[in-house]
Amino acid sequence: MEWGLFVLAVLLVAALQFAVWRRLQDGNLGTPDSTGRSEAAPPADLAQREGSDDPDVQLCPSCGAQNDADYRFCWDCTSMLQP
Repeated sequence: MEWGLFVLAVLLVAALQFAVWRRLQDGNLGTPDSTGRSEAAPPADLAQREGSDDPDVQLCPSCGAQNDADYRFCWDCTSMLQP
């Protein structure tokens, strides 16, 4: 019984590793899915938000969240920020 569970666990881990490998080989990991938040229209009042003229704050083009100037990705929706 112990060997059977061990073999089952090894096969499960191997199947998960294979699934991850295939996902990595797809090459589309950085593209948003069709159900992603990034397809939503950006808020209309981005320019009017408080702190928008602050050089230490960077607004997300997708969700409008305020991020530090050195962030590359939004802390809220994880979309890429403007350089």
